[in-house]
Amino acid sequence: MRKQRRIGEALTIAGGIGIAIVGMLVNVPPVSYSGLCVLGLGVVSIFWR
Repeated sequence: MRKQRRIGEALTIAGGIGIAIVGMLVNVPPVSYSGLCVLGLGVVSIFWR
């Protein structure tokens, strides 16, 4: 179970980075901000116990 959680956190962080980059490439700031929010959720999930 712990390994699956770490994989999920890594996917969340990677997805957030991907969304933020796509938002910057298409020049749509709200998409970039939402990607940063997803990234933040992944980081918070790492430290949440």
